Amino acid sequence: MQIDIKKGFTVYKTEGDCVVACPHAGPALERATSRDDNSETVGSVLWRLLGGKLIIGNLSRGRILGIDFNRDIPNMKTAISMYNTVTNKDDFYEYRKKYAWVAQDEKDYEMRLKIYQSFWAEVESGSTIILMHRQFNRLKSLPGIMDFIELQKNKEDVGRAIDKVNNKYASFFKKVDKSYKQAVLFETERMIANVIKKHNSFDLRLLGKEQNYIFARDLKIATKYCKPYIWDRLRQSMTPRNYLEATKSALENCPYPKVTFQNTFNGEMAHGPRRKMLGMKNKFVIEVEGSHFINLWYPEVAASIIKDFTEILNKK
Repeated sequence: MQIDIKKGFTVYKTEGDCVVACPHAGPALERATSRDDNSETVGSVLWRLLGGKLIIGNLSRGRILGIDFNRDIPNMKTAISMYNTVTNKDDFYEYRKKYAWVAQDEKDYEMRLKIYQSFWAEVESGSTIILMHRQFNRLKSLPGIMDFIELQKNKEDVGRAIDKVNNKYASFFKKVDKSYKQAVLFETERMIANVIKKHNSFDLRLLGKEQNYIFARDLKIATKYCKPYIWDRLRQSMTPRNYLEATKSALENCPYPKVTFQNTFNGEMAHGPRRKMLGMKNKFVIEVEGSHFINLWYPEVAASIIKDFTEILNKK
C-alpha cells in the first residue's frame, strides 16, 4: 500500500483502477453536523473490498474555512466578494448550494483552486468512481437507509440493480427496522431542540431559508405516512409535542428501510463531479448517501451493499 499525504486530502493506493472518494470527511468546524459522519469508515471498508484508490478529504466543507469538493468553481471576483460580505445568511445559502469556496484575496483563491483541481485529478483517474456521502437520519429519507445517485449510468439499469440489492438484504433491513426508526426519532428531537435553543420557541416562521427548507421536506414525508388525525392536530398547532407525535406516527406506518434511487438527493447540487466527469466515456460514476445509522453501526454491511450494487451495474 502507498500513502500520499497531499494538501487538502490523503490518497491510499493498492492495485486496481477503482476510486472511492470521501469529499466531506474533513473536520466538523463550527457545526457538529458539517461533516459526513463515518462516510470514510464505509469508504475504507469498500476500498479494501474493491482495491484501487481511497481518497479522504481532510478539509472542512465550510466555504470560509475550507472547500466543498462537491460544489463548483466560483470565479475569483465573486469568491472574494462573498468572503467580504457574508452577512445575509439566505444569500450565502444560495451561494453554498452552487460554489465550493470563498476567498480572502487572490492568493487565497489560487491556493484553494489548486487543491480543488488536484483532488478531482486524483478522482478522475479511476474507471469506477464511487463518491461517498452521509445523509441524516431524517424523515425526508424514509424509507431509504441508503440512497444512490446516478451520474453516468442508465437510470433503468440502476433501478434494476437496486431491486436486486434490496431483495438480497431484505432480512437485514427488517432486522434493523426498529433501531433505524428510533435513530430518525432521535434526530428529529435534536432538530427541535436546536430551534428552541436558538429562538426560545418552536416557531418555524422564525427560521431562515435553509432551515425552513429542511423542515418542509420532513413535513412532506410526514403527510405521506402520518395518521390523518395526528397530522390535522399538528397543522392546527405546531408544537414540539405535536411534531414528535406526527414523527412517531409516520415511523410506525412507513415500510421497512431499503436502498433507494434518488429518493433524497438527485445530484443537482453535485456540481463538482458533474463538471469533471459528465460526458466521460467508459466510466462508472455513482454517488452514495448512506444514512448516518448504517454508516455508524453497520459499515461492513453498507460497504457490502455498495460493492454488490457496483458489480451488478458493471456487468451491464
